[in-house]
Amino acid sequence: MQPGFFNHLLLFSAFELKRGFATRKGILSLVTFAVIWYFILLYPLRFAAELLVQEKGLQAEFSIFELIGFGAIQHWPIPEFGVFWHFALMIFPMLSIMLTADQTCSDRERGTLRFIVIRSSRDSVFFGRFAGAMMIQALWISAAAFSTFALTLTRDASLLAFALPDLPILIVNLILVVLPFTAMMAALSAQVKSARQATLWAILIWMFLAGIIGSLAYYLPVLAFLKCLIPGYQLSDLAQLSGWQTLSLAYIPLLQGLILLILGRWIMARQAL
Repeated sequence: MQPGFFNHLLLFSAFELKRGFATRKGILSLVTFAVIWYFILLYPLRFAAELLVQEKGLQAEFSIFELIGFGAIQHWPIPEFGVFWHFALMIFPMLSIMLTADQTCSDRERGTLRFIVIRSSRDSVFFGRFAGAMMIQALWISAAAFSTFALTLTRDASLLAFALPDLPILIVNLILVVLPFTAMMAALSAQVKSARQATLWAILIWMFLAGIIGSLAYYLPVLAFLKCLIPGYQLSDLAQLSGWQTLSLAYIPLLQGLILLILGRWIMARQAL
């Protein structure tokens, strides 16, 4: 580890934050996300939460959410959080693939990465960009969670004491969920020439890896542990949990993220600039 590694890491993280919020592309992405999330919050999320409240009030034996396979939403004491949890598990992993595809590839293609590493190490560039990408996503996730929290209070302000403890659970869990996806994009960005290629390869690798490992696990159950290599494979199980129970699977994205970061660092160290 070179002297000044952490200083350089912080500088590259700050640069990534600036690129995510202070550039034309970053502002456009932010505005697009804000508009899309506003309509999700205003219509499907609020409608589903109101429907859940009505079902609980009627204490009906039949539930439309059970019928469509989303009965786990009812496990959350706050209906808005249950609906948000399921929406977020679908939206943020895919959003992570698109948002974090260009961590180092464009700099390498333009030739600027060669000059950057003259005064800093490849490790500081790789991990700094990754950390910056994670911070941007953490801010987006927090904004989405707090907007859902505000929606809950507009329906019933007395739910403040019940909703507040679940808020950090949602944020921390979703940050962990996107961790391996961001690490996967960091590794691919260190290998390919453009963000478009990184996104395409991520989707292809994700699909083929899931298909191959799924087939192997079906015919050879002893190989079922290989599913841990698939980023997000635990999402279906995670959707069935609520509250603090969701943290019981936190070790999976942490392990996946560590493996993918080690792979990405190895690629970055050997890739021609």
